[in-house]
Amino acid sequence: MDLGNNHGFPPLTRTELSCLRRCADGQTDQEIGKDMELSPNEVASVISVVMLKLRTPNRMATLAKASRLGLLANTPE
Repeated sequence: MDLGNNHGFPPLTRTELSCLRRCADGQTDQEIGKDMELSPNEVASVISVVMLKLRTPNRMATLAKASRLGLLANTPE
C-alpha cells in the first residue's frame, strides 16, 4: 500500500489514513473519534496534519487531492 512516498509528500500514518477515509465517508469528528477511541479534538488534529502533509488549505481540498492520489481506495487498514 502506498502511503504517499511516491507522490512527493511525507507518508501518511495508518491513523491519518483511517481518519481521512472516514472523513471522506462523511463521518463527523465525533463519529470518527468514537470509532477510533480518539477525542474529536484529536481527530481534528490528525486531519490538520494530513492537510499539512498534502499541502492543502482545507478539508475539502484535502479530500479531493487524496482522491486524485488514490489514497482513499478501499484497502485493508
